[in-house]
Amino acid sequence: MLTGGGARAAYQVGLLKGIARHFPNLRIDIITGVSAGAINAMHLAAFGGSLADKADDLEKLWMTLSCGSIYDFDWKVFLPFRSALASILPKKSRWAKTRPQGMLDTSPLRELLCRTLKVPSWVPIPGIEENLRSGNLTALALMTLDYSTGQTVRWVQGRHFDVHEGPNRRTVPTRFTIEHVMASSALPFVFPAARIGSQWHGDGGIRLAAPLSSAVHLGATRIIAMSTGYQRTEKEASTPLVSGYPPAAQILNQLVNAIFLDAIDEDVARMERMNEMLRKMSPEERGGMKPIDLLVLRPSIDLGKLAADYESHLPRNLKLLVRALGARETESPDFVSMLLFDPPYARRLIETGEADVESRIDEIRAFLDDEQRQVLAAG
Repeated sequence: MLTGGGARAAYQVGLLKGIARHFPNLRIDIITGVSAGAINAMHLAAFGGSLADKADDLEKLWMTLSCGSIYDFDWKVFLPFRSALASILPKKSRWAKTRPQGMLDTSPLRELLCRTLKVPSWVPIPGIEENLRSGNLTALALMTLDYSTGQTVRWVQGRHFDVHEGPNRRTVPTRFTIEHVMASSALPFVFPAARIGSQWHGDGGIRLAAPLSSAVHLGATRIIAMSTGYQRTEKEASTPLVSGYPPAAQILNQLVNAIFLDAIDEDVARMERMNEMLRKMSPEERGGMKPIDLLVLRPSIDLGKLAADYESHLPRNLKLLVRALGARETESPDFVSMLLFDPPYARRLIETGEADVESRIDEIRAFLDDEQRQVLAAG
């Protein structure tokens, strides 16, 4: 399970590299991703070779990224009269059609993915279909939010999956295209939504209360969850990160954490409680439910605080904006960390991921070396 976090998803590449160093031929059958994690998930599902090969390719991709290869920033989206005119004039007016769709234009990311996957953005990705046919992949799932209905949509390509329906969620079988990745990673207000069919979709992490559920409904009995959120100690959690009235950047940080980083921790806690309860019950009493083996990998350091060291690498106009919002007044600019697609920052994140694997290698080896292992889900 590959969670979101914008540029922080480079940390997941470090985790994959670290695991691949010890288990180069490990096969991951079920892959789920959301938000920026959808980019890494798509790469794992679409390319051939060993896990080590895929991790190396992902590292090369991330080390070539820059803010300019992901998005363009244009001050015109902040012109007050532009949005005002777009809101009050008739829909057929030329001005109404110029309503800004996001703070940043992600056309460069779309073009980058098209070059990397060698397909137009609307064409099904052949590598996924090939891996499904060959048995190297059982299923891929990516999550988006349908802005028109408010439902979380779980898009699935593969075999043997449960339809997971509810008032605020639905499952849709599909053949994945780059537009699904663009939609899942479309940060609200920051990146524009992507059109899939007749509807506009945005970041799948916005209303995703149970990130682990997709892997479970796809048949996973063992899950590696790769989070980009640092789990603070009690002392750290009680220490203020700003003094005085909180700047806008600090408030944005809390929204970022609540929407994209906290859900996985809540879901992990629920699954661990459920596992504990099921293990105390006899198989006959479980009603068909089974405990899920779960390994959670997360940063050993605060990636938001780390971003403060690289904030000056942002594009000039965007840097001026985040500073105007008070990014330098907080010790942990999480909002900045999501936009910081910068090789030096990505390198630190990848190295941190690799080091975190090494520090927990005995635990990881015990999880992966089970002779009874048949299906491993990463999501």
